[in-house]
Amino acid sequence: MEGIVKLDGDIWQVDLQERGIPGWSSAYFMKSEDSSGWMLVETGASSSVERLLGAANYIGIPSAAVKYIGVTHVHVDHAGALGVLARHFQEAEIWVHHRGIKHLADPERLIEGARAAYGEQKMGQYGEIIPVPQENLCAAEEGVIIPLGGRPIEVWETPGHARHHVCFYDSKTKGLFSGDAAGVYLPGLSKLLHRFVTRPATPGPDFDGDLMLQDLYRISLSKAQILYFTHFGAAYPAQLLIELVIGQLLVHMQLARDYLGQEDASRNLCRALELQTKKGLLTSTPEERVCELPGYEQELLLEPLHNSADGLLSFLEKKGVFYE
Repeated sequence: MEGIVKLDGDIWQVDLQERGIPGWSSAYFMKSEDSSGWMLVETGASSSVERLLGAANYIGIPSAAVKYIGVTHVHVDHAGALGVLARHFQEAEIWVHHRGIKHLADPERLIEGARAAYGEQKMGQYGEIIPVPQENLCAAEEGVIIPLGGRPIEVWETPGHARHHVCFYDSKTKGLFSGDAAGVYLPGLSKLLHRFVTRPATPGPDFDGDLMLQDLYRISLSKAQILYFTHFGAAYPAQLLIELVIGQLLVHMQLARDYLGQEDASRNLCRALELQTKKGLLTSTPEERVCELPGYEQELLLEPLHNSADGLLSFLEKKGVFYE
């Protein structure tokens, strides 16, 4: 099946083809050490359900063998399919930060917030969001261990991207399922340029720059060696990736300070972020720019910047003071 990659450590990466776009969102099936079951990390939107079910069938995972589902946070592109998938993987415990549980059991406010952020057209592409049975939901809190058959999966609370964000650490591979805590990774462009291409993900309404920096420092100083990005794919070494994102985040926050309080701050900051991001696509000479980048990677790199600009400005406004 196209879009499935078998990684080391009995992990299968699945391209969810979010909104029909390849290379945008990943989910991961992880096999227990004793072969007693599986864990699915991230579900994507409900429009990707058939992709996930097809991948499970291709890998050879019976529905009853999926014992755990973990989502890093409840944004629709990470957890929108949970209600639908709960009908298929009925044996699965669903692990989500405790702040997100109520929004999955009763998704009315989640839908309203997503509609405001994405608009009606994109929400139609994401598909229907339906409630998750309350009895299936488990609170993913700092230090909790999900007992995946001899393969303990540890929960790390990482509230910088969103207050309800967690990561899942797999000691077997020393890999971290990072959601949006470590930003976005562009594998095609990274391969093309022979260097990592990333960007931080800083959308409103509850992005917190201080907490995101703490999250990134923690990951960089941890034992994590591999990052399993939701957007998009597995990459290593984790330390170098994280240090790159830290630098980008500090630059983005400085740009936001420069525009804070100005007229049309959001629009102008978005333009500045786009120019700054494109500067990172220069090749060996300033005149030469990358032309072979797939369109979907350009979109993943640049299209969400308006949300990132809003999140940066909102954070600084709430903080009320500038960084020194």
